[in-house]
Amino acid sequence: MNKATVFYRLPNTNQIVKRSGLIENELKPISFENNILQEVFYIAPFNTANLAFHCVLDKDNEKFEIISYSKNNKNQYDLETEFTAKTQKAIDLMNAGNSLTKVVLARCFKQNIDYEININVYFLNLCLNYPNAFVYAISSSVTGTWVAATPELLLKVNENNIETTALAGTLHINADMSWSQKEYDEQHKVEIYIEELAIKHQLEIKNKIGPDTINAGDIKHIITNYTLEKQNNKTSLFLTELNPTPALAGLPKLEALDFIKENENLNRGFYSGLVGIKQKNSTSLFVNIRCMEIFKNHIHAYAGCGITKLSNPNKEWQETENKLQTLLKHLT
Repeated sequence: MNKATVFYRLPNTNQIVKRSGLIENELKPISFENNILQEVFYIAPFNTANLAFHCVLDKDNEKFEIISYSKNNKNQYDLETEFTAKTQKAIDLMNAGNSLTKVVLARCFKQNIDYEININVYFLNLCLNYPNAFVYAISSSVTGTWVAATPELLLKVNENNIETTALAGTLHINADMSWSQKEYDEQHKVEIYIEELAIKHQLEIKNKIGPDTINAGDIKHIITNYTLEKQNNKTSLFLTELNPTPALAGLPKLEALDFIKENENLNRGFYSGLVGIKQKNSTSLFVNIRCMEIFKNHIHAYAGCGITKLSNPNKEWQETENKLQTLLKHLT
């Protein structure tokens, strides 16, 4: 067990929590049992289904110590020409009749820093600028130091219901254009996936709202919110198949994961994994996007984009640029 410091703020609330506790050094299944008095913070790497690192938060802690460590860095930092070439490769594959219909490609951006980031100030800036996001910071020898302001709910489970979202498609908030067929198709693929998964696990869809537009700082997305019937013996199975969603991997999932493995040339780490908090009678899990890892003298910021056969490689690159600025512009 190792010590961890965690700051977090749930979406659309004003309560900032600053606590510490012990984090386990092995991935374990997420529990959805009710009436557990312990508050647990979860964080998991990409593509770990229902497994996560568990941190029991049991002490108030205003001091955030950045834990930065050296590791074998296998990340490549794509230039625009390199990223657009990968995007075009995926588009050509889909247009050639391959079974792949969507793939999400990510990139890592490295920014050198010659100062120590004040996490208290930075975290507060993110909270103020992204009121409808789950904002967190964690530091431990298990995870390193990660910060995010993610707008995407993966799964919220309370005593009676399961909530999830289909979020995809991206435009800059000042873009002088409406949603194109590409964005609508991309988001609709996520809707279909969730609805088919609910049918498979016999979870009644009690409510569906959307598709609507949601603002996340300077960018906006298409979102549909779902409320499903909760069945205790099926929630973990539902999460196992839901994570990662088509918004983070693609469709079909196995083919998309193979393409990602062969072409991304980076270790996503906790980017596009899950992160969240378990309280007494509810568990709120979010997709870990708009996130970055902090090292001693540089940061790694991550962004991705959903590629379909209607994609434009140059626009997909610009989408990742806009997403990266969500975090980078609040660093100074």
